Amino acid sequence: MVKKKMGQPVENDEAGLPAEISRRDFVNGTLVGFGAALLSSAAPGATSSHKFAGVFKDPWTGYGGTGDYAISNGNVASVREAAHLIRDGATSTPLQDAVDTGEEYDMVIVGGGFSGIGAAYQFYKKYGNTKKCLILENHPVFGGEAKQNEFEVDGYTLYGPQASNDFAPPQKESDDLIANIYRDTGLPFEFSFTKHDPKKTSVKAPLENFYGMFWEEERYDTGYFFGADAATPWVVNPRKDNLARMPWPETFKVELNRAFADKEDYHGDEGLDRWLDSMSYKDLLEKVMGYSPLVTNYFDPVIAISMGGVCSDVYSAYSAKLLDMPGTQVHYTYDIETESAYSFPGGNAGIYRHITKYLIPDSIQGSPTLEDVLYNPINFSALDKPGNPVSIRLNSTAIDVRHAGPAENSSHVDVCYLQDGKIKKIKAKTVVMSIGGWVARNIVSDMPPPLIEAYSHFYHSPVLVVNVALRHWRFLNKLGISSGRLFKGFGDFFSIRRPMITGKSIQPFDPDKPTVMTFYVPFTKPGHPIAEQGALGRAELLGKSYDQYEQEITQQMTDMFSAYGFDAQRDIAGIVLNRWGHAYISPQPGFHFGKEGKPAPREVVKKGFGRIQFGHSELSGYMSHTRALNEGARASDDAMAHLTPT
Repeated sequence: MVKKKMGQPVENDEAGLPAEISRRDFVNGTLVGFGAALLSSAAPGATSSHKFAGVFKDPWTGYGGTGDYAISNGNVASVREAAHLIRDGATSTPLQDAVDTGEEYDMVIVGGGFSGIGAAYQFYKKYGNTKKCLILENHPVFGGEAKQNEFEVDGYTLYGPQASNDFAPPQKESDDLIANIYRDTGLPFEFSFTKHDPKKTSVKAPLENFYGMFWEEERYDTGYFFGADAATPWVVNPRKDNLARMPWPETFKVELNRAFADKEDYHGDEGLDRWLDSMSYKDLLEKVMGYSPLVTNYFDPVIAISMGGVCSDVYSAYSAKLLDMPGTQVHYTYDIETESAYSFPGGNAGIYRHITKYLIPDSIQGSPTLEDVLYNPINFSALDKPGNPVSIRLNSTAIDVRHAGPAENSSHVDVCYLQDGKIKKIKAKTVVMSIGGWVARNIVSDMPPPLIEAYSHFYHSPVLVVNVALRHWRFLNKLGISSGRLFKGFGDFFSIRRPMITGKSIQPFDPDKPTVMTFYVPFTKPGHPIAEQGALGRAELLGKSYDQYEQEITQQMTDMFSAYGFDAQRDIAGIVLNRWGHAYISPQPGFHFGKEGKPAPREVVKKGFGRIQFGHSELSGYMSHTRALNEGARASDDAMAHLTPT
């Protein structure tokens, strides 16, 4: 395969058309099937006729884009179905028919996201080529939520994050895990981004996909949308004049400006974190700080999108502190001249790919340069070879993990997994469960009662990430924004980015050129218990076909932008859905520090048992890639205590 450079034409036998699109896919200059989504509602499960350049899987998963990740956008249908088999206990009976492969590994890691690759990195650092480790990953492509969507649009290759997105590089002089990973894998400590050319646009865009919302909103150009039928549909940069133009009650504006300023403290430093963890963020805002529920409602989607998945009424106020929210005494500030939150073109897939290349050098074709690691094809045949010290086995869903005998004196762990419709069994001297608790508690068969009890206090919630490939963004330029908060219609927040410079391959930042718009869609269900908020959100996330979501997205964009020259049929080159049914841990009060004299649930799980350890970002209560790497490495260290030194 030949690497495609961004900014270079994509070859096609029919001049002027991107690869994988031919003239037969067009009628009157429009992609066949796209217009139908604007005119009629597709029935659930209907077969789509979309002809975007790239892969279209099934009516539920939908279009996946181009490139290696086109078969693995979010929780695709096959992953969803396998997970629900585990949830419903449908895999217990066939275990007796499992085929023993005869393989034995020093460590088996269940889960191929950042936690899993962090565990594998720690294993490799200690043992090098002298011991063997296997990662079981249930998706068709490695990375967990750190994957990307790819598009070919009018001669450009574009990328967007499927989920895991922003990062800040560690300090060069640091000796912590993350800095060591950067040094070992060749990740740079400094980055540059395309220059803002005022001749092309005056719009200021973030370098990643979150900071146009709330935290550094004033640094960029953000609009608030109130509906096409509103007296003023858009208010652009509302915080520049302290919300004066907003169609809200004056009392609410005063409250919200006070929250943005965030000057007050409500507790001493001693015992602050436990105090915050004793209440919900809603209670902090309303009972302690004295705000009205309008302020809580404003921040609910911010929490749900960025880390919590649920609303403030069930979310620990200490978790809100980890998000730098008002009232938690963080008093978030930033240097208007210096940007410190970055994103690779495909989000944190860029970091994951570097670690994979380091552990399995042939896993990504080409040299270990930044550009080659980011953009070259994955060599899938290299991932799971007998000679690898670390291997990754894709499309392999672990369904049963248990010690061979009593955990306290067992010599190994039996791991059963489903692959290609067959149940297979392997032996592991140690196991690291780097997978979410909603799965771990269902497949670790000999889990002791204290861990079962602790896991009963873990709650998870969904989010939908949508990447829309655009042929241009002149309509945003005319409106004067790069990001938007939506107070009516589908979704809550969207953004485009100013791209990273990665070598010769650079995405454009020009209103006349293609870009990717990323939507973050939370499922806020305030007023329900925490478990119900997650379940109701998942039901909504999973209950619609691709066509139904596509219709909602195109209608929302038409409502927002048609007055500024946007035409959906002409301007959209592809829409990819990334459904994450358990995107976030949703920590309730007491999750972090415990309550009523009992230890925190996460601390109980961290202890593991026997030869099985648990390492997942949810155990930190904050699901970032750095915390995932650290949790995976910690669990790997604990598990390796059971291995004979080499």
